[in-house]
Formats: sequence, structure tokens, C-alpha cells
Amino acid sequence: MQLLIVEPALALFALTILLSAALLFLVQPMLAKQLLPYFGGGAAVWAACMLFFQSLLLAGYGYAHLLGRYLAPKTQRLLHSTLLVLAISSLPLMWHAGIASAPDDTPLAAILVQLALLAGLPYLLLSATGPLLQHWFASRFPLRSPYRLYALSNLGSLGGLLAYPFILEPVFSLSEQRQYWVLGFVLFALCCLLLMWRELGQLSPAVRAVSARLDKKFTVHWLALSACGVVLLLAVTQQLTQNVPPVPFLWVLPLSLYLLSYIVVFNKPGWYQRGLWLYVFCLSMVFGLLLFYLGRQFDLISQLLLYLTILFSGCMLCHGELARLKPEPQYLTGFYLLLAAGGVLGSATVNLLAPLVFSQYWEFLLVLLAIYLLMLWPDTAVKPRWQRGLWLTGGLLFGLSITGLEWQLGQHNVYSERNFYGSLVVRDLTIIDEAGNSQLQRQLIDGTTSHGAQYLAPSLAGTAQSYYRPGTGAALALQHFLPAAPTRNINQLQQRNFGLVGLGAGALAVYGRPGDSMTFYELNPAVINVATKYFSYLADSAATVDIVPGDARLTLAAELVQQGSQQFDVLVLDAFSSDSIPQHLLTIEAMQLYWQHLQSDSVLAVHVSNNYLDLTSLLRNQAAKLGLDAYFIATDAQGINPAAQWVLITANQRFISQPVIQQALSPWPSALNPDVSWTDQRSNLLQVLK
Repeated sequence: MQLLIVEPALALFALTILLSAALLFLVQPMLAKQLLPYFGGGAAVWAACMLFFQSLLLAGYGYAHLLGRYLAPKTQRLLHSTLLVLAISSLPLMWHAGIASAPDDTPLAAILVQLALLAGLPYLLLSATGPLLQHWFASRFPLRSPYRLYALSNLGSLGGLLAYPFILEPVFSLSEQRQYWVLGFVLFALCCLLLMWRELGQLSPAVRAVSARLDKKFTVHWLALSACGVVLLLAVTQQLTQNVPPVPFLWVLPLSLYLLSYIVVFNKPGWYQRGLWLYVFCLSMVFGLLLFYLGRQFDLISQLLLYLTILFSGCMLCHGELARLKPEPQYLTGFYLLLAAGGVLGSATVNLLAPLVFSQYWEFLLVLLAIYLLMLWPDTAVKPRWQRGLWLTGGLLFGLSITGLEWQLGQHNVYSERNFYGSLVVRDLTIIDEAGNSQLQRQLIDGTTSHGAQYLAPSLAGTAQSYYRPGTGAALALQHFLPAAPTRNINQLQQRNFGLVGLGAGALAVYGRPGDSMTFYELNPAVINVATKYFSYLADSAATVDIVPGDARLTLAAELVQQGSQQFDVLVLDAFSSDSIPQHLLTIEAMQLYWQHLQSDSVLAVHVSNNYLDLTSLLRNQAAKLGLDAYFIATDAQGINPAAQWVLITANQRFISQPVIQQALSPWPSALNPDVSWTDQRSNLLQVLK
């Protein structure tokens, strides 16, 4: 008879905790993807979202800890039931999710506010479910370990994460995804209510005494291990998405491995082999150095495998030590509260502290060193002095390697800055020019990618370099644009109107003639600062140059409403962050917006030079949907100038038929894939990987 009573209860506990964990991690990539277009489409959006999710996780764990410690079971049931009903009543905000555009100067705060409005209370209650149900389970079934439910919770989280990029994102639009998530939350709430009203009445009022105080001996160690795991997760994700668009697949993969490490070490203690993971992690530190300084020398698959190995080995050490040092079940809510606090500390370090302290993404290398040194903690380190000395020597060598490499590169730096949108470095290097002469060249580095260069010698400073040099696609479009009808002929003296999405060093301004108007749209205020202070392209341009701060797509949409069409003759799209172009600038809705600001015979020039993505099929298909033609212009590398690839989209045959354009046209680099098409509701990065 007892078996018949217990087994349904176990199933209800398991189902509720699985549902809560899956919903908890499904909503993260879903809302982050929805926010991307409104905040520039950069990698920092995911890191900011993680700060919100970690903070709400801490709040949920704190709520569970206080509820279990200070309230009797029946009071817990009443309070938690009330909050669940309130959360259900807030779900229409998620169902009809609308995003307000953000102030340009406070994107982080705006993201946190948007997330709080959309999913604050539901996410808080989902966060509290894991520790709360484990606390109730430990009191209801004192002979069973509640930590198996923790592994089950992480399994549900992993399932929810993997379901997003492989099931929800390819099949359903963003609005449909939100609506299915809302239905899932209602199902979870019903299960949770059933569990509370069925099981909590059987707990003793004295159960709140079970949540005793934690032994302070391990507190700082637990915090450090948890924080380092989160910093490593965010730092690896940042590194991966510097050069590839930050999309759910590249958020989900690292986070899945992070969760998998928790599942492994908390399910069975014997699965954590400390010596093995120490060995793998030490090798990973060497790879980490190579990737940080020479990452662009590796192909995408190699980078992915190496970064994920670094992440998983580091998380196995951090979370394996947490599992090894975990307290008895009566302390579990306090233990989880500390883990969540460590998570918030890690997220705050990446989002708030690191941009203030570092001009580059140093947290990636520093967290590797921190995890390495944590293995010397008295409770985790091996005891022989010679081994401790050897371990310290290894850490010292790693630190010296970082210092030496950075000094070697940093001695050429003129300026560096890091903000929400990325990391910029202005660097002066002595190079050999096309004539074989030694010249001083100033370069703008965004993340790991050059975004412009200029010779400092006055005689050479007026010639655009890098991807924008004479003969490249954008240069040809700006220099040789002709209207389709001779009656709208533009001669050397008449005004031309150019729009340019992405400023970089401002190199394209050299193609402006007297009377021309050139409007640059630039999201990152640091880029505007660098282009105006450290490069002379803008100041020396013969054209009238205007710089409009803010996301180009949002700005163009606002201008269309307030001022009407800009009637650009040429619009250049070059809004890369490091080596990644934001996806929301390439959807069919974005293309339709651009063409509302262009004339019927205008040219849209899109920069597609990329180590990892082939965007040509996408652009050919988008052009065809608009009834336009697409042309490919590839310029080979010349000396220090990289290969440059541009796609020109136009219906203007008079412009395209010019001999100078015809001679520059190149065959498409790959066969057309007719299935590649992106909209605001659906986009698949896997379709365009090289």
C-alpha cells in the first residue's frame, strides 16, 4: 500500500521539476533572440541576458531558502500558490511581447528592464522550483537523496536548451515560440499546485527547522567555484560569437556543456575523476592562449572544439569540487543559494566589472588562471609540498606568458576602449607598402578583426586601405554610380547622396566628391570617437559628412516615419562587429526597409568578407524576392591588404554595364542554395556556415 502512495508522489516531483527546468532554459535563448535586433545584434546582448537570468536565479533560490526556513508547510503552500496565480495573470505580457527601443547610452539597463517586464515573476518562480522541491522532497522522503533531483533538474534544463535551436527555432516563429512557452508555464503551474496541495499537508510543521545554517568553512570556496564556472561560460561564449553572429545555437552549445557538467558530477560522485580533468584543463590553458592571440588562424570547427573543451574541462573541475564538498541534505537550500550568488557574481564580473577594468576580453584568460589556482585550495589541493610548488610554478608561467604576449602587442597600441558593443584597439605598425617602402600604418582592430587602416604619411593618407581600397565593391559603387536613365544623369559636379551603415575608420569617406552628401550610421559610440580622433578620412573628405549614432535599422525606420525616404543613390552595408554581421540587418524586412530609402535605380552594396560564413546565397535570394539582381565582386589580397568580397544589389543595368564594373565582377564562390532565407521571425545560421 505504501508503494502505491509513494510512487505517484515521486513521479509528480520528477515531472514538476523537469517542466520547470526545461521552461527556465527555453525562455533564455528565446527572449535573447527577440531582444537582439533592438540592441545592435551583438554578443553582449547574451551576456546581459545571462546577468538577468543569474540574478533572478539568485532571487528564486533566496526565496526558496527563506520560505523553507521560516514558514510552516501549509503557509508555504498558501504563499507559493498565490504567487503562481499572479504569475499566470502576467503571462499576457509574454504572449503579446512588445519591445521598446533602448536608449543608446544605457543598453544594459534597458535589457534588464525589458526582461523583467516580460518574464520577471514567472522566471522567479521557475528559479525557486528546484531547491524548493528538493527541500520538500528531503522532508517527505528522508531516506532518499534529494541531490538526484538536482541532476534531474539539470537534465531538464539541458533538454529545454537543446530543444530550442533544433526544434522550436527552425519550426516556429518567435511569436509562436512565446505562445507555446506560455502554455507550458500554465501546465507547470498546475503540476506545482497539485503537488503542493497533495503532498505538503503530509509534512510536519517542524520541517522548517531542517534548513539549518551552513558551515562557513566552505562558503568562500563554494562562491569562488560557482563564480568561475559562470565567468568561463560567458567568456567562452563571447570568444565564439566575436566572429560568428551571436545566435541561439552558439549560446546553447556552451550552456549545454555547462549544465552537462552539473548533471555528471551530481548524479554519481564516482563520475568525477579529478586527475583526468586536471590534465585536460592544463592542456586547455595552452590552447586558450593560442586561441586568444591567434584565433583567426583556426577554422570554425577547430575553434568550436577547442573552446568547448576548455569550457567543459573547467566546468568539470569547478562543479566536480562543488559536488565533492556538498553539504548534507538539510543544508541544501542554503548551498544552492550560495551557488546562485556565485553565478550572479560571475555574471556581474563579465558585464559590469570587466568592461570598466579591461580594454579587451581579459576575463577569458584570467578565469583559466583562477580555476587553475583554485585547485590549490586547502580542501582541494594535493598535500605534498613539491606538487604544490610545481603547481604554483605552472600558474606563474601562464601569467608570465600572458604578460609577455600582451607587452609584445601592446607596445604598438595608440588607444584601446571596451564598452557594451565590443573591444576596440588603435594600433600603429610599420609595414611594407605596395611599392616596397617601409610605412607607418594606423589600424583599427575590432575584437580580432581589422576594421580599417590608414597610412600616416600625408601623401598616402587619402587612399582608402584594407577592404575599402580602390577596386573593391563599395569603392566601385561609390565612384562609378550612374542613374538608370540619362535624364537623371549625374556628372562630376552634381550632388550624390550616399548612406553607409557602419563607420569603422571612415575610409569610404575618401570617395566623396564636392557637393556629395555621406551619412554614416554607427551603433558604437567608441567607433565614432576613434574614427574622428585617430583617423583623418572623415575630416579630409570632400563630401559633406554626417554621423548618425544608433542602430542603423531602427534609425532608418524612425527616419522613414519622421522625414520620409532618404533617397540614397548608394547604400553601403558594412556593420560588422569583429568578424560578425548582425543577423537583423540581413532579413527580408531589413532589405525592404533599405529599399524604401533607395531610389529604384540605386545600389545596395553589402560587405560579405568572412572567414566562417557564406552569405552569398542569402543575399541572392533576398534580392530575387525584391525583384532585383545581385552581383559578386571579389578583390584578391594584395600585400598587407586582405581579400575583400562585396555583393552589389541593383536593378540598374546602366551602372552594371559600365566596363569598369564588368571587369570587376567575379563568379559566385558557391552554388546557389534556394532554401536560404532569413526573416525577423526565422533565421538559421547553420544554413550559411562555410
